[in-house]
Amino acid sequence: MDMSLELVKAFITLFVVMDPPGNVPIFIAVTRVMGKEARKRELNHAVVVATLLLLLFAFLGKFVLDVLNISLDSFMVAGGILLLLVSFDLLREHKYLIKEAGRGIGAVPIGTPLLAGPGAITTVMVIIQSRGPFVALFAIFSAIIATKLILGQSERIYKVMGSEGSEVLSRVMGILVAAIAIQFIRDGIVGMIKV
Repeated sequence: MDMSLELVKAFITLFVVMDPPGNVPIFIAVTRVMGKEARKRELNHAVVVATLLLLLFAFLGKFVLDVLNISLDSFMVAGGILLLLVSFDLLREHKYLIKEAGRGIGAVPIGTPLLAGPGAITTVMVIIQSRGPFVALFAIFSAIIATKLILGQSERIYKVMGSEGSEVLSRVMGILVAAIAIQFIRDGIVGMIKV
């Protein structure tokens, strides 16, 4: 397969799982009492935390699988099931536990679990094992940059989309995540059958 197509597919997969457009209302809610500079600082903190977590799991995930004697195919099936559960959250009206706004919300809940949650972690581990480190790094950094750009403009986006538009987009993302999950499960099962 063409490398540029692989890069685009990996980016889209991770971007859809991270769901920054669907997280716009949540980001606004947890930063509602903050000024512009404080909101920007917490977003930067969230991006750093999410990037480090995704890189950590992308590069140490294989080691963990080897230590536990888990095949990539088994992990793909388990990861697919986990992504399927994430898609159910996106398809329903998901409500995350939102702490009172204040310092430190960049790490939790924005950096993790909103941006680098179980679905995103599973996705980068599958991408690096099935498509290689270059594709995984591209997916991580391009998805993080796109996420920062979107959340950085969250107030404008929310004004345009409104709460109903955000909910509709979140549902569409949920359907896409479900399709990605089924593909992961299918690929893992096919890989186990071939062995």
